[in-house]
Amino acid sequence: MRAVMALTDRIVVLNHGKLIAQGRASDVMQDREVVSAYLGRPAHA
Repeated sequence: MRAVMALTDRIVVLNHGKLIAQGRASDVMQDREVVSAYLGRPAHA
């Protein structure tokens, strides 16, 4: 994830071919669905 943050300002995230988030990398990294899909657990509030 550090490499992605260093290389881009905006990202698009897919999960099983479905768009689940897009926008500023810093915002997308905090998206609950992205965290759940890639880390396997819900984000803490």
